[in-house]
Amino acid sequence: MTDETALNLYGHMVVERHRIWERRQRGETAPWTSDPVLANRKFTNMFRVLDPGSQFVFELGDRITDPIDIAARLVFYRITNLPKTWRMLRAAYGRYPVAKDFVEQDTLTNILTTYRDAGNKIFSGAYIIVPEPGTRNDKIEGAVRVTRRFVETASADFLLAKTQEERFAALQSVPGLGRFLSMQILTDWGYLQPKEPNPLFVIAGPGARRGAALIDPNRKAEEVIRALTVEWARDPFVLLHGRPLTAMDVQNTLCEFGKYARETVAPRKKTAYLPANPGVQPKPIVPRWW
Repeated sequence: MTDETALNLYGHMVVERHRIWERRQRGETAPWTSDPVLANRKFTNMFRVLDPGSQFVFELGDRITDPIDIAARLVFYRITNLPKTWRMLRAAYGRYPVAKDFVEQDTLTNILTTYRDAGNKIFSGAYIIVPEPGTRNDKIEGAVRVTRRFVETASADFLLAKTQEERFAALQSVPGLGRFLSMQILTDWGYLQPKEPNPLFVIAGPGARRGAALIDPNRKAEEVIRALTVEWARDPFVLLHGRPLTAMDVQNTLCEFGKYARETVAPRKKTAYLPANPGVQPKPIVPRWW
């Protein structure tokens, strides 16, 4: 049974958090909200595509035509999840890495290892990822190996797939690409396509499952996500360029809702959140099909 109190709180969070983004886009100065939780803690945007990590995906897909190169980049990008690492690689190669760089892995591994040994981060802390579970291999070598394995054993099935389910299965066939990471890669791939993939296909991550359980503990998270996606489309209180939340966006909102709900009960952070990128906000890039 749906918890109406939790559902109303969730709806408030989604609308108000997106309003914060809209106010910043208009160049308004802080405070952008009177909601103490949203004002004092960091929350991602309600539309996944708006976050800096997703915006960087469009840079990776710019002026590249071979789909296997795009897919390889996206796999390794979500393992590293750090644009700074990729800009270093672009400086080293004169371009971003392509599929053959992961197959002929020695040069890439040496560049990354040298960069790390100089005291630089290779991986973001956003995702806790062990590319090869159960091994003690060097993380850089493991991450490159996972991407090479995708190129050599799964990229053909991924590129020939007709549905999101088939593409997800191809990613899942690669040891080291878990469900959560595979869904992130699949979403990034969709952003770079000329036509919109199935907007209702989604695999819930751990945070989204916790958020969905607050709203309806008796249904699978994916069922809650799809129901909410239909509801947001029916009553679009939040829009981006005229479009409501997709299922993957709703997955994102539920992950944030879990954090938001905890903070409403027992707030931990007392000082106001300071955005990493203050001032005038850049106009976002959206997929061609948006």
